[in-house]
Amino acid sequence: MTAQPHADHPGPAIERTFTAVRAALPAANVTAFDAELAAITHADVVDLAALDDFLTGWWRIAVRAAADPDDWQRMHAEAEQIRSGRRPAGPSLAEVLARRGAHR
Repeated sequence: MTAQPHADHPGPAIERTFTAVRAALPAANVTAFDAELAAITHADVVDLAALDDFLTGWWRIAVRAAADPDDWQRMHAEAEQIRSGRRPAGPSLAEVLARRGAHR
């Protein structure tokens, strides 16, 4: 496969291969990548659609993280603050839509 440039994500092009995607991931994400890949590939029958979805999803993460590493780190730091209770979670999507008068 070849690199998949994406107009919304300026930054280095990352080839859509397992090796390239894993190498481009932030260190904090590599363990999750490896665990998910192992779960898919160690099944009695490998689900190729699941394997393709796995690669596509992680490729998107790698591209996003590489486009703005500082923003990626900031987003994870904020998520950890919310999980730990040091920062309150923001309003839900339903609450935001209700404030705007949108109906779902």
